[in-house]
Amino acid sequence: MNDINETLNELKIEDYVWIIYIFLAIFALISNYYEKNYTVTKNKDARKNFRTINTTIFIITFFIYLYFVLLNYKEIKKLGANASPKRVFWANAGFVAAVLFLIAGIISLLISIFGEDEDDFLLNFF
Repeated sequence: MNDINETLNELKIEDYVWIIYIFLAIFALISNYYEKNYTVTKNKDARKNFRTINTTIFIITFFIYLYFVLLNYKEIKKLGANASPKRVFWANAGFVAAVLFLIAGIISLLISIFGEDEDDFLLNFF
């Protein structure tokens, strides 16, 4: 019964994550509006607005990805010695996928903070 309650609690949290994603999509559309404005007019305020929104989106998604990494790690730790190799494989695959999303999120966040443009980031970083 405890596993059922734990799963239901995790699904409740995931519901909140999906609601957050809806708001992130709306903010991404707003960011695109400001970026288009900046591209056409070179308005510095529009540039500041879209970069601030993008950075905020990446910070929020970082924590979402971190949550999924921890959730997948917990799933691996729950597997006992009697777990089937197939279940162990998929649990590890889920963990690796979550870590890769987290890494991609960190890179995107760094680009958003430090890069003038995505192409300039690696030149400035190294």
